[in-house]
Amino acid sequence: MLSTRAQILEAARRLFVRQGYQHTSIREIAEQLGLTKTAVLYHFPTKADLLSAIAEPFVDDLTTAVDGATSRQEVFERLLDVYLRHRALLRDNMMHDLALLAQGPILRRFTEVLLTANRLAAGPDPTLREKVRAAQAIAALSDPVIAYADEPGDQMRAEVLRGISLLYSE
Repeated sequence: MLSTRAQILEAARRLFVRQGYQHTSIREIAEQLGLTKTAVLYHFPTKADLLSAIAEPFVDDLTTAVDGATSRQEVFERLLDVYLRHRALLRDNMMHDLALLAQGPILRRFTEVLLTANRLAAGPDPTLREKVRAAQAIAALSDPVIAYADEPGDQMRAEVLRGISLLYSE
């Protein structure tokens, strides 16, 4: 049995996917679970707190992936693995809703992680070409995973990495 907090998160995620973040109320989330609005607000004081809690495992995994990377290729592979692991979140258009958290700590962490990934992928003392190429590669990791989320993960991983390698072939 899931904890009340976990049940609230799951109900919120389902409603956000179906109706969008802006069109979902705390009251609707509570009704889905037979709870009061006050019970939901006890666990998540605002709707933005709910969205942050849904996104937090994804951002935590991105942070861990980048923090442990020691090479350009490892940055790409680790980020791609996180995107694949969280592709349901990405596919369900949650990234659009996550943009609503522009002032929140989760989006700031997400931005910081991707900037760090770009720096690692560009290498030490990068030229403009190396910076741009790294940014292109980092950006190219997520879109195929989102667009083709239902494809087999191992095949998706291989194709995305093959595409990234083409950016670096000259």
